[in-house]
Amino acid sequence: MSQRNVKILGEQVDGMTPEQAIPYLLKSLHHLLRGVIEERLREERLEMSFAHFAALYMLESEPGIAGAEIARRCFVTAQTMNTILRRLEADGAVMRRPNPGNSRADSWSLSDAGRRRLGRAKIVGEEVWARLLSALKQNEVTQLQQLLQKCVSGFDGATVTTGTKRARAAKSASRRQAATAGRGRA
Repeated sequence: MSQRNVKILGEQVDGMTPEQAIPYLLKSLHHLLRGVIEERLREERLEMSFAHFAALYMLESEPGIAGAEIARRCFVTAQTMNTILRRLEADGAVMRRPNPGNSRADSWSLSDAGRRRLGRAKIVGEEVWARLLSALKQNEVTQLQQLLQKCVSGFDGATVTTGTKRARAAKSASRRQAATAGRGRA
């Protein structure tokens, strides 16, 4: 991001409440990081997007995970993640097996080539994070980490689970209603 864009960003948050400015800044930081990481991956000729990197990273930490779960955690659609995984599979970076818990899903894991590729990408990611954090003093880095942990802890699992259950129940009710309406027309 250019210095001009950073200045404009700062001016945009002036006058915002913390409830407005913080989400805006977090989203801006996410976009900035994603762009810088993708640029650096291209420079290193790793031929992968941020989403590819995130998928490989997820597979390293949870071998055998289903593609739909990787998609949720990487904030992309299941279809997008399926495309990413198929490309990584064609490149020899990942392996696919039937999921023992769900006959409609596949379990994915890293191949040795995928581990090597991820290792190279992690070096790029660590360099970008080091560059980002270099703007802060060490005590500020520690404070930032603690504050972010507090924010994450501020959400209890019940809130997220309840919202997910409500969304699933609404979707299920909508399907039942559509099926009932369809039978009535026949």
